[in-house]
Amino acid sequence: MTILEHDYGVPSDDELARLVGAATPHFALQIRDRVLAYRDALPEGHPRRADLDAQAVRLVRLAVDGAGGPGEVADLPARPSLVLPGRGRG
Repeated sequence: MTILEHDYGVPSDDELARLVGAATPHFALQIRDRVLAYRDALPEGHPRRADLDAQAVRLVRLAVDGAGGPGEVADLPARPSLVLPGRGRG
């Protein structure tokens, strides 16, 4: 049996958390597609479908809006100039 022929089933809560928890905006839609494939493997009315749908929505939001950082500007000291004397910029 090849790896493509193996049926891995629907991931557990922990496996799903690991799959979607590390998602970045760049890969969010690919992960969303995998989550929806897991959802589609379940029968209608299965209790896990709602959670998988919610994760898919979150992943779309991540892909569109990006990863939000802190809302306020960090209180950091000014950085030294990147212009070297006599050499111009960088």
